Amino acid sequence: MKINTKMAIVSTALALFSLGIATNNASAAPKAKNMVSVEKEIKKATPKHPIIFSHRGSPYNSPEHSFTGYDHAIKDGSQFIEQDVWLSKDGKLYVTHDDNLKRTTGKDINVSTSNSKQLNKVKLRNGEPLHQLKDVFSHYKNNVHYIIEAKKNDGDNTDTEKALATQLNDSKMNKNVIIQDTDVNGIELLHSFKKQHNVPFLWLMEASGEDQYLEEIKSAPTYIKFLSLDAEQATPKIMKAINNKGMLSDLWTINTYNDTYNAVKVEKTDSLFTNNTKETKQLVDDWK
Repeated sequence: MKINTKMAIVSTALALFSLGIATNNASAAPKAKNMVSVEKEIKKATPKHPIIFSHRGSPYNSPEHSFTGYDHAIKDGSQFIEQDVWLSKDGKLYVTHDDNLKRTTGKDINVSTSNSKQLNKVKLRNGEPLHQLKDVFSHYKNNVHYIIEAKKNDGDNTDTEKALATQLNDSKMNKNVIIQDTDVNGIELLHSFKKQHNVPFLWLMEASGEDQYLEEIKSAPTYIKFLSLDAEQATPKIMKAINNKGMLSDLWTINTYNDTYNAVKVEKTDSLFTNNTKETKQLVDDWK
């Protein structure tokens, strides 16, 4: 009887301790330092003060799109953490760069052809669950800004964009985000919705060379805020054409010192995606 009583006390203590940890974790999301509105961040974006987007969180030291990675990015000075979202078979938005989860989780399963019951069993490499967008919003709230890409396979419709608009409305995050997309039709659809009409958009341009990029810049809808391209394909002519269009330039993805130097000092980008927020921010600050 005494043993059972002691075991009960120990079990209760462990349960309370675990509850305390869970409670602390639930409230432990860091807050971005010196935050201003997305609108103000965009207004002050220049090559001397480029916006730094934390690419998939902090993949140089944490799993992509993990809370651990997002925490690292925010603590390293990020104002914007990135989410890539795929639509599951039953209409849920999961945060992952790839449709197939083999690379990031070890599980050979596609988000687009699986339901949430299956996907909720999948773990990231650090044991975190594969997060839904709504859970990212619930965890970080308005403590940071979000830059979200609507992902889909070639030939897919705009269901991902529609689901994203619904989630932004449900989570009341329309003033706290930038939306990125490779599909201009998806951007146009989102812009047509009343609650997303004033959300800033970033078009991830896809082209084979300078001439094609210049044509895409000419055709870009004027309400788009950012035109983005692979840093390795950037040229002075492309960057100048973007600014002449009245838009902000964006380059991806920054991995090294040389990448950062070329993006900021040579190409003079207005914003960039980096895998190492701390290093990129330090270099940008040093070069001001």
